[in-house]
Amino acid sequence: MEIWKFCVKKKGNTVISRVFKRDSECEEEKFSKMPIDYSKWKDIEVSDDEDDTHPNIDTPSLFRWRHQARLERMAEKKMEQEKIDKEKGTTSKKMEELEKKLAAADVTDKSDIQKQIDEVKAQEEAWRKKEAELEEKERLEPWNVDTIGHEAFSTSRINKITEKKPQAPKTDEEDTHAMSTFFETHESLLEKMAVLKNGAKSTELFLAEHPHMASEYTANWLTIEALNAAIDFNEEKMKTMAEQCIIIQYLLELSKSLNAVATNTTVQKQFFKKFEAAEPVYMKHYQDEVKAFEDRLRTRAQTKRDAAMEEAEAEEKAERMKSAPGGIDPQEVFEQLPEEMRKCFEAHDIEALKGVAQKMDEEVFKYHFDRCIASGLWVPGKADDDDDDEEAAPAEEEPTTSS
Repeated sequence: MEIWKFCVKKKGNTVISRVFKRDSECEEEKFSKMPIDYSKWKDIEVSDDEDDTHPNIDTPSLFRWRHQARLERMAEKKMEQEKIDKEKGTTSKKMEELEKKLAAADVTDKSDIQKQIDEVKAQEEAWRKKEAELEEKERLEPWNVDTIGHEAFSTSRINKITEKKPQAPKTDEEDTHAMSTFFETHESLLEKMAVLKNGAKSTELFLAEHPHMASEYTANWLTIEALNAAIDFNEEKMKTMAEQCIIIQYLLELSKSLNAVATNTTVQKQFFKKFEAAEPVYMKHYQDEVKAFEDRLRTRAQTKRDAAMEEAEAEEKAERMKSAPGGIDPQEVFEQLPEEMRKCFEAHDIEALKGVAQKMDEEVFKYHFDRCIASGLWVPGKADDDDDDEEAAPAEEEPTTSS
């Protein structure tokens, strides 16, 4: 069995060839390690090299001066390179224009144009020489901390946020029960969250301790309590909870876009990092969203107050009609009475009422007086069962006026 080896043929310290040969065919240098050239590391310019620093010189100042001087030299070289590139571009463009002119020129003008072309070529050659000199100068210049290395490649990796698969959707009854349980279990934390000031910063600190509170149920609770505060005209409390509710809703939207859950601490950190670094246009959109939500709460609160007032009035009316003999609301009857009759009932003046009966149209008086009896505003006396115009006792309850 023949053995093949990697053989290197050298001349002095220079590698001439590298081939695979049989072991018997290899020369003395059957195997040789490839030499490493360390010469390129020999001359490196270091700003904080203390070998040549005099003890009487302020070392930090000297280091700063050296570094600044080197940066200035690098800036000058960059400007010089940019100037060369610009001039080369100008001469190339000029050369193209002259060549076009030469092709379209007459015989008499061709000699002048050719001279201009020769001058441009000379300029172009001069710029090439300067560029070569600059490259050679840069090649021979010692390396420093700013040029010793460069970024070969750059990558960023973000861990994918993975969560458990979402559960099957709940029925309305199950969701209502779960929300009620959440409210009862986390009542104290919800109340703490309702009074958080300073916007997203305080929310971030709160969720750092209680990440499980980033929930849709939290947003629902804040909405309900903010509406109650608006109904009670508590503007400050309503605004605080409205802003917290919008922040939670924004966090829920971000988690949904990432196919994750809002209780994930990585999602929360990412959200507040973006929130803190948001541009003014996005912050204005956020503030407009908070104000719009506050306006909706105020409108809804007014509707709720009106509905509650109507319901209370309806209950009072039903109660009044329940005690009325003829099932007529005494409040409505009293408000619809002619002014002179209303004054008599307000003063409980029976004699004045008799006087009104004599002066007023009989049918009109009888219509209103019958309604007063049916509603309970007037209770006829036992001695007057046959004649309504005779003396009667006043109503047991005073007529009520509308508020």
